[in-house]
Amino acid sequence: MIGYRVYRDGTLVASPGGTSASMTGLSAGVPYSFTVLAVDAAANASTPSAPLSVTLQQILWSAHMLAGNLGEWDEKVNSGSADTTVVTPASVGIPPRSSSYVMKQAVTGSSGGTRMQRYPEADALARAGTKLYWSWYDYFPAPVSFSASGMYQIWGSLSIQSAAVQAVSDVFFSLGFSPTGNTLRLTYNPTSRASLAPKKEYVNSAPVPVGRWNFFEIEFLPRGDATGSFRLWMNGALIFELLNIQTQYPLVGQTPLLTVIEQTGYGDVAFAHYVDDVTLSLGRMPYP
Repeated sequence: MIGYRVYRDGTLVASPGGTSASMTGLSAGVPYSFTVLAVDAAANASTPSAPLSVTLQQILWSAHMLAGNLGEWDEKVNSGSADTTVVTPASVGIPPRSSSYVMKQAVTGSSGGTRMQRYPEADALARAGTKLYWSWYDYFPAPVSFSASGMYQIWGSLSIQSAAVQAVSDVFFSLGFSPTGNTLRLTYNPTSRASLAPKKEYVNSAPVPVGRWNFFEIEFLPRGDATGSFRLWMNGALIFELLNIQTQYPLVGQTPLLTVIEQTGYGDVAFAHYVDDVTLSLGRMPYP
């Protein structure tokens, strides 16, 4: 053999003399199929190799709590009896995920909220209208339940209304639990003002597994009109899909932020959950 031919989606893209080749012009989140042929000195080619499917995940930011602190985040906002801390899995009696530390988000009294936020990457993508993916692993040691009027939220996004100083922000999406059944409830509420769509709630019937690490992934298409979309996967299964919706306020010079994404432990019940491997990327992350 004197070389190889590398094909991407059926098109010849490289003819290396050795066993490696560099690819350019690939986009994150797009699946590609590669095959390889071996070529001898007489230009005879072997049969194609089995296809190799590749999807790039361009990671823009991640939080793994590797240093045992919350330094990868920009801000922690607490209220009531809630707080976010970093703990070792052994100290709370749960299995490790990928490192020696995990993030604990807990309400210890009758109510409270703790919110961890990372600003620059998500806000820049929101301003550009670029589709983004937010993923994380979550561990729930037990089912959670509360009164019909209560809540326990684990993720959210909000958007700032205008360019005015200290302009109002509204929660567009809030992901949490239903009062019973340990099922997830997605609240979509772009604004309380009458000129836009009212609050809507969606419930998925699949109980969230307890006593194990669960993988959540959100696909978020930021739009200030009804051309955006929202998808959520749990452990690889699509459980929520909202299409042709407004996902943030229109960009009208808001500073310093237009859209904020946050990892939360927020509610009316004493409960703790554990988070690890939070990732913001331009393509879906592999699972499992």
